[in-house]
Amino acid sequence: MSEKLELDQVGNTPMHRVGSIKLNGNTVLAKCEFMNPTGSHKDRTFLYMVNKLESEGKIRPGMTLVDCSTGNGGAALAWVGKKKGYDVKIFMPEGMTDERKAQIYEYGAELFETEKSLFLNGSVQAAHDFVRGKDPREIYFLDQGSNLLNKAAWLECGNEIVRYLESQDITPDYFVCSIGTGGTFSGISEVLKSRFPNISTVGIEVDKSAPLYAKKNNLEFTHAPHNMMGLGAGVLSSNTNELVVDDVVTVNGERSWNRMKQFIVEEKLGIGPTCGANLLVCEELCRMLQDKIVITLFFDSSWKYKSRWSGIYPEYFGG
Repeated sequence: MSEKLELDQVGNTPMHRVGSIKLNGNTVLAKCEFMNPTGSHKDRTFLYMVNKLESEGKIRPGMTLVDCSTGNGGAALAWVGKKKGYDVKIFMPEGMTDERKAQIYEYGAELFETEKSLFLNGSVQAAHDFVRGKDPREIYFLDQGSNLLNKAAWLECGNEIVRYLESQDITPDYFVCSIGTGGTFSGISEVLKSRFPNISTVGIEVDKSAPLYAKKNNLEFTHAPHNMMGLGAGVLSSNTNELVVDDVVTVNGERSWNRMKQFIVEEKLGIGPTCGANLLVCEELCRMLQDKIVITLFFDSSWKYKSRWSGIYPEYFGG
């Protein structure tokens, strides 16, 4: 298969009706981003970012691309970089899953693991230090956490959801989605709110690191270790458009992992723990609603977590 065809496999993921949530006549539809080539939604993020930066003349094949990640984004950038001719350096906190690290190496990127006590903030600082003083014509820090191209990458996913809903003559009532960098939630929400003004959006954060929840509820924010990698980096990213977040709730990591495993048994789709968080909140909504349409997202694949299938990350005090 040609490289272009492989890159063209990113996006246009199917919608899945969640059959195991049968409450009060409600319907839950999930966008299956885990079906992207490297097994996560981050393929969409980094292919868009690289293509856009190329079109703006800021990067070109042969350069070195740098970013920080707990794994999914690192694998996605490594894959895109390999296909398009870039050297890739990934900075990642210690203790992430073996599968994520193996993917990054498989695609030819160099991986730097940073001090676990600083979590993702430590990786961001290490990446900044790495590029400082180097020739900007040869090296570029994508910085997915702060780069608003992250959010822009998700406008097309929002459009895909709209096209599907319109083809089925469906008007959605709620959009439920976990918030990590916030780009996925915000980009999709902006599109859905534009097309369906009455839709309500619900953001989800992990209970041990929920900066947006703390801000909206006038609480003091503290970050604590947890087992929901991809969420709870300990900062509120500039990619989170607070204007499109109608409500924000928190979830427990252990419950999210258990819900993921239950879903895999029930529906035979291999989704990851953040998908379990989305399902928990969808269920809670559906217990209170009647005859509504709820849209959510399945971010990544269960196989990325097999080495930590207990849901325990010993480096992070067991989550």
